[in-house]
Amino acid sequence: MWAEIDVDALVHNYRRIREVAGQARILAAVKAEAYGHGGREVARVIENLGAESFGVASVEEGIDLRTNGQIRRPIVILSPPPYREIEAIFDYNLTPNVTEEGFAKALAQEANRRGKVIGVHVEVDTGMGRTGVSASTAPALISLVANKPGLRLEAVFTHFPAAETDEAFTKAQIAEFDTLIERLKSEGIQVPALHSANSAGLFRYPDSRYDIVRPGLALYGIEPEGFEGKLGLKPVMTLRARIVNLRTMPKGVSISYGRTYVLEKETLVATLSVGYGDGYPRALSNKGEVLYHGRRFPIIGTVCMDLLMVDLKEAYRAKIGDEVTLMGTDQEAVITADEVAAWADTISYEITTRISPRVPRIYKTSKRILGTRTLLGSSAEL
Repeated sequence: MWAEIDVDALVHNYRRIREVAGQARILAAVKAEAYGHGGREVARVIENLGAESFGVASVEEGIDLRTNGQIRRPIVILSPPPYREIEAIFDYNLTPNVTEEGFAKALAQEANRRGKVIGVHVEVDTGMGRTGVSASTAPALISLVANKPGLRLEAVFTHFPAAETDEAFTKAQIAEFDTLIERLKSEGIQVPALHSANSAGLFRYPDSRYDIVRPGLALYGIEPEGFEGKLGLKPVMTLRARIVNLRTMPKGVSISYGRTYVLEKETLVATLSVGYGDGYPRALSNKGEVLYHGRRFPIIGTVCMDLLMVDLKEAYRAKIGDEVTLMGTDQEAVITADEVAAWADTISYEITTRISPRVPRIYKTSKRILGTRTLLGSSAEL
């Protein structure tokens, strides 16, 4: 199995986001290896296009971008970092998320010890129910950060849990956030920047764009729920595998672990070099489909760790080594990440982010291959 990463599509999506964002700066979500596409490579491409900053989930992801990716722009840790990683935040010039007073004071102490000032973002929980300070107590924390020696308040942000599906709730979040900002102004606290809009927020709620937008899914060409086919985005990832075994098997033979599929007639069975060890969902056993020569064929039997089987029906010209598409386009046929996610009863985010590091990423444009990333290293020239 391998993943083809279409750099032309990534560039197209970034420019489309820039068009919609207007004057807002772009904080590109490249956490979880850029949703499985390759964090370093994606960040380098869009930094060159002008992305102002990048969002990661952990200090380790930030270090990887800063060192292996050679990213120069600000890198914001969107999840609350552990106290034990405060020194590394300073060492690698990362921008932490502050959600409580103790962490703010610990940051300030380290900043003063080093004779430095560190920029921070403060997260406000307006309805996500995950991390962040409540809107009612946010002014006290934001005031502390704004006035604490060693700290520089760079932004205040919030997060939408249902921008795709619950308009009333999302609008209430925006209103609560606006009320908070007005309160801060009345108390003499000036917030340099605000952000709230994820991909769905960016396209659906213009008043949520503020000073910074945080596109993630849209960068990778997967349109938020309710926008499918409407935003002009292009899928960036295609998944392919090769046929490694090909046999015409008689009626009555069972296929794979658990004998969950028994052939009802003589069948041409192709075994592909992909399994759940590569991140392809085991949940697609007996219900997923693949593309071969522009046609759909069903997965049969249980998806194994390293292999899966397909009923090629009457495709008797098939041969070992042929390519099969698991997600993406083959001739005129298409299997989208959303379709794979629906088969697996999950979301498209999980489909792309779960693709294993052992799956080679091939970075390409319409004209040439730019390089690869494998377990043995990277040769991507981005």
